[in-house]
Amino acid sequence: MDIPTSERLATIQNEIRLVEAEKLECEQRLALFWEHPPPIDPALVAAAMLRIQRRIRELEDSKRNLLNEQQALIVQATTHLAPDRRED
Repeated sequence: MDIPTSERLATIQNEIRLVEAEKLECEQRLALFWEHPPPIDPALVAAAMLRIQRRIRELEDSKRNLLNEQQALIVQATTHLAPDRRED
């Protein structure tokens, strides 16, 4: 596997961890709204919850895209290795 590909795979793995951490934080914030609704205008609470849900969906899409890129890079790297040059 060439160096740029292996570096990108490492970067992708790090990005996935960051996305998962932010998603968990958003899910926890959203759960707090459900468990302890703040004493403010319900419309404001609903809007905040929708923003959090939207961000969670964006993070899920981002993770899916990163996983697809990761898979494509792995396939590309393995198909470009000649049978006598395969790394174990």
